[in-house]
Amino acid sequence: MKKILVVDDQLTIRELVEATLRSEQCQVLHADSGERAIDLVRAEKPDLILLDIMLPEGLDGYAVARTLKQDAATRQVPIIALTAKVQQIDREQAFAAGVDDYLAKPFSLKELRAKVERFLR
Repeated sequence: MKKILVVDDQLTIRELVEATLRSEQCQVLHADSGERAIDLVRAEKPDLILLDIMLPEGLDGYAVARTLKQDAATRQVPIIALTAKVQQIDREQAFAAGVDDYLAKPFSLKELRAKVERFLR
């Protein structure tokens, strides 16, 4: 069973993503902060990370992506930014930090499933 880590400070977003991906036969892990996300990635070795950019206090999504992509043990885990930061500069910063794909909030559940399927193949 594939593991997906959803990193978002909003419980409703985490629950929506989990409900959407339930049919994909995935185990969904949750983190509500950048620090918790890094700890979970190192401990659980997920197959995919859905990462919000705007996280409360501490590490934001850019810092999480940079940290994970600089670590040999975690750099291969694909990261999809799932964020309300939708300006071109935000996209550029996310890709520069190491994300592999980008999905703007509010997002289509169909598009979310398609992106997840693409990375889990």
